[in-house]
Amino acid sequence: MKKLETLPEAFKSYSEKNYGTLWQVIKAYRANLRQGTVGVKTRAMVSSTGKKPYKQKKTGSARRGSFVSPINVGGGVAHGPKARDHRENIPPKMAHVALGLAIKEKLQIGKLFVDEVSFVSGKTKDAYSNLKEILPKVGKIVVCLDKYDDMTARALKNIRGMSLIPPGQVNAYNILRSQVVVMTSGALEILEKRLSKTS
Repeated sequence: MKKLETLPEAFKSYSEKNYGTLWQVIKAYRANLRQGTVGVKTRAMVSSTGKKPYKQKKTGSARRGSFVSPINVGGGVAHGPKARDHRENIPPKMAHVALGLAIKEKLQIGKLFVDEVSFVSGKTKDAYSNLKEILPKVGKIVVCLDKYDDMTARALKNIRGMSLIPPGQVNAYNILRSQVVVMTSGALEILEKRLSKTS
């Protein structure tokens, strides 16, 4: 695998951008992964009778007035979680800046490789022997192929931590959460075209 040594021209305009943008975009990507479907019923939502549990006086107990009170079994929940939408909008220009900065970071630490990735045999053994020098012991590896190939995908998919992401869908979050990034030269060209449009 050939390590990318110099930042491509299309990425250079992003290398001096504000790193606060990268933080904002990663935070938004992580928020967008949340389902936000956890919620509980309050006492107003619990279906129950409106009858008073027991008479007001002469019981020696508190003057309980409802079956749906949070202190009753089967009653509503006080101060519980509510379902909500966590999604945040990511402006395209901010997403491009974050992607450029993320790729720059991977290049600086020597974890960005550009080489042809093709395994016509479809065997994981062949893919592993080709990539074993750069595979992390723990963590994820992202592979970007400019042309999807069934046999290559079959060879790669059983390697632990492997993610195959098309260059048109790769983003800053994919890049930063991976330990190693491998791209074909064609995939790198596609990324350069993506970023050169909004630089």
